[in-house]
Amino acid sequence: MTQEPASKPKKFNIQNVVILGSGVMGSQIAAHCINAGLNVKLLDLKADDPDRPNKTVEENIQKLKKMNPAPLALPEWADRITPGNFEDNLSWIEDADWVCEVIVERMDIKQDMMDDVEKVRKKGTIVSSNTSGLPISDISENVSDEFKRHFLGTHFFNPPRYMKLLEIIPTGTTDEDVVNYMTRFCEKILGKGVVQCKDTPNFIANRIGVFSMATIMPWFFDGTFRAEEIDYLTGTLTGYSKAATFRTADMAGLDVLNHVAENLYPAVPDDERREVFKVPEEFQKMVEEGAHGNKTGHGFYNKVKTDEGKEYHVVDPDSLEYEPQVDVEFESAEKAKKEFKSSGERLKYLVNQDDKAGEFLWKIHCDLLLYSANRIPEITESVESIDRAMQWGFNWELGPFQRWDAIGVRESVKRMISDGREVPDSVQNMLDSGRDTFYKNDGTVYNLATGDVDQLSPPARGAITVKQLKKDAKEVWGNSSAGLYDIGDGVALFEFRTKQQTLGFELVSSLHHCCEIVKEQFDALVIGHDNENFSYGANLGEAGQALKDGDFDKIVEAVENFQRVAVGLRYQPFPVISAVAGRCFGGGVEFMMHSDKVVAHHELYCGLVELGVGLIPAGGGTKELLFRAMNKVNENENADPLPYLKDAFKTIGLAKVSDGAPKARKLGYLRDTDMIVMHRDLLLKTAKEQARAIADAGYRPPAEPTIKLMGKTGKSVLDVTLYIMTQGKWASPYDKVLAGKVADIMTGGDLSEPQDVPESYILKLEREAILECFKDERTHKRMEHMLKTGKPLRN
Repeated sequence: MTQEPASKPKKFNIQNVVILGSGVMGSQIAAHCINAGLNVKLLDLKADDPDRPNKTVEENIQKLKKMNPAPLALPEWADRITPGNFEDNLSWIEDADWVCEVIVERMDIKQDMMDDVEKVRKKGTIVSSNTSGLPISDISENVSDEFKRHFLGTHFFNPPRYMKLLEIIPTGTTDEDVVNYMTRFCEKILGKGVVQCKDTPNFIANRIGVFSMATIMPWFFDGTFRAEEIDYLTGTLTGYSKAATFRTADMAGLDVLNHVAENLYPAVPDDERREVFKVPEEFQKMVEEGAHGNKTGHGFYNKVKTDEGKEYHVVDPDSLEYEPQVDVEFESAEKAKKEFKSSGERLKYLVNQDDKAGEFLWKIHCDLLLYSANRIPEITESVESIDRAMQWGFNWELGPFQRWDAIGVRESVKRMISDGREVPDSVQNMLDSGRDTFYKNDGTVYNLATGDVDQLSPPARGAITVKQLKKDAKEVWGNSSAGLYDIGDGVALFEFRTKQQTLGFELVSSLHHCCEIVKEQFDALVIGHDNENFSYGANLGEAGQALKDGDFDKIVEAVENFQRVAVGLRYQPFPVISAVAGRCFGGGVEFMMHSDKVVAHHELYCGLVELGVGLIPAGGGTKELLFRAMNKVNENENADPLPYLKDAFKTIGLAKVSDGAPKARKLGYLRDTDMIVMHRDLLLKTAKEQARAIADAGYRPPAEPTIKLMGKTGKSVLDVTLYIMTQGKWASPYDKVLAGKVADIMTGGDLSEPQDVPESYILKLEREAILECFKDERTHKRMEHMLKTGKPLRN
């Protein structure tokens, strides 16, 4: 008798996506799928216009080009979305690998759509609904068992390109293979932080987030606090998001919040705090009168024009009229800001203060923490899932249980009980077991559902983090500015540790030292870290101090060292990979551009912005952008080099910053051979893989290249370009001087005619030009202004 072979997991491979519904969310999900390189068809109701049956979708696709923040990495990518309609084009689903439904939030309409999808869907196609609160299992109630096995919820957060959270909601009949595949697909391909939820009303993030907002609203509408006071206390001060409470509400839409609260109340009859979802009458009145937040121009805040420009006024809870904001003053909060570095420390201090701010923060945290604990195991089995949902979906720095740890679980429970609050048995059981925190530094988290201690899961499958490397004692070398880690397989990681990842004297010297260590002990080097932003560029404070001290020799040494180390990355006897994300300015771009390969997060905002502080790119940045421009000329035989030269010049002269990695590639900061990764937490993992692959291929550093300089012919073209920039007010008087120096470097200084020169010739021109800048008082003023205000001076 032959034995049946073990069943293998089903193979899925999503390439072709059909989005049903082209409204605000549907069109933006389509845009994000385009960003991820997928083939997308977008369908909606057929228009009445016989000549334009897809008019609804076509107009919504055009709107994508004008939205801010931009849903598409490049506006021209809107043309990659194929428009269609439900009546004529539903058959496109036959060729789809994934169908995502994003139509109106009505159960009967969604169920009818599923019936229509089933008629044309081939077996094995994954289908999901983006509902924000309707029961997932009910939506697929009438379809076949095979359909149900491939059906689940995929709840994106708005705006889909930028919000990390995606809640995946399997039903009781969804195949485990489908859930696992979609989790990996949404992480790796769409770049989402995936949290798996139970099929309960509003899932995790909106259930907790709307509850939190609903408990805070009465403090405003009863006149205890002004809106700006609440936002101050529930912002970054105490580990919430920068948008705090009411600015977040305005962004989400007050009508949306009201709708969620209204739907939640009847849907959670056993919720011990369901009365909270009956939001204040004044809030409902705001919604009825059209105060829907950012989408209508006013909500809790209203942007108004004043004699001094634009400012945000705030709504009065009694009159519902708008008035200027007042300066927020809480003595305890000011003290917390001065004395405590972390938001957790500030929060612990403030909830224990016997003042108005302290009482407010203590009471809203009692509400939040107890409510979150009581939702386990109703909405999830996992403490970690609730925290991640709030961090990734509402941009909180600290999730509810991280807050509880910061405040102190044992002491706060004792105080809650003395206040007459009912603490869940699950929390008391944790304390009785001798454990005082939900999270521990050993990488474990307490499971309130089972009473077990679980290992923390990585933020994405296979993610490498510096935080974990430190826990695993993988540091090879380090100081206050930088560290070197062994990340396995013969690859080292160089980490920036400076404030805002600025590139100071010590960090640059540290990179040089670590390259010597890598030569002896490793096969490849990755430059990267866990921080949100790769680098804000050179440390202006150090340079400013040297100028103030009259130590110009130190400036000369720093310029020479920085250029030697940055450009030298290309000539190391091992491959160097930069893993970059977020903001990457000035010297950070020069490190990146001289790496053998860049692994960039899709949300990369980079630029050679030195002119804004009175300098020019002199870490090889001017040379490298020119080199890449001239390479394009070589790739296109008989091409006129002057347009390429002009584009490179304008990129530096106008301090152009990319609004995503695809734009960085278009500007020349990234090459076609550089990689773009959608998930921030997979950056170091991917960079390590690339470093290992290049090393295994038998890496050899390149020879010094020659670069064509256009001499006086090129200089005259750039002079005209600079004149137009100045006349158009794009360049200030000193911008003109600085851009003139860039033009001299890019065309060869004294060269009378086009000529090939070694790279070192241009690097020398860079050094000479930046040292001239450092001697100019106008540069000193720009540096001082930037250090004081954080904004460029246009002198």
